[in-house]
Amino acid sequence: MSRETENALLLLVGVSTAIITATGVYTRYVKPSLLPWLAASAALLIVLAVTAIVRDVRRGGHSHDDDGHGHRTGAAWLLVLPVALLAFIVPPPIGPLAAGPSVTEVSTDVLRRPFPPLSAEPAPEVSLPDVLIRVAQDSAGTLNGRSITVVGFTMRDGTRTDLARVVIMCCAADARLARIHVGGPAAARLADLPENTWVRVEGEVPPGQGDSSGRSIPMLNVSQVTSIDPPKEQYAY
Repeated sequence: MSRETENALLLLVGVSTAIITATGVYTRYVKPSLLPWLAASAALLIVLAVTAIVRDVRRGGHSHDDDGHGHRTGAAWLLVLPVALLAFIVPPPIGPLAAGPSVTEVSTDVLRRPFPPLSAEPAPEVSLPDVLIRVAQDSAGTLNGRSITVVGFTMRDGTRTDLARVVIMCCAADARLARIHVGGPAAARLADLPENTWVRVEGEVPPGQGDSSGRSIPMLNVSQVTSIDPPKEQYAY
């Protein structure tokens, strides 16, 4: 690969990273807290590429490798295509089938500890992963007797409809599926909705759902269901 090709690819990677960072598309790949690192990486790549290009121009613009022999570089330019697609084509969010194994199993064998109480407001919003963690580990029972609001998408599991959310810890490569069974008076309303419909539900988590086998999925008794547009950030973190 010639130096011109190397410099062009380095510049394209930097510009592509800058574009997905500026447009917010980066949240399809990594968690939002990595924004400063992406911005810094994009700036560094662009500076390195421009510096290398300027240096080569000042030296006379050599198109040969260090061994002094020219090589065909047509195939190398094929590397440009996936990098360009990264900048200009926005991939869809990861779906439940593409996510890794479920993270919904809860167990009383894990270290239980008291969690901070929920907000005193009526039906405070709690993320789906937080609900699962509290069911599994909260010794204070902060969910007991509390009406909460949870946002997620509908997911079919045989004849059952669950509430689900894709969770990423760092990037899309480690995506996992979090879900909770739905019961209660509004469960039929949820079941009538098409799969992958985003909803905001209100309900209560019945106490005593810890399972030492580590294979249970907790239940949320739903009293209200509202269809919503997909949120800007469709992953939970």
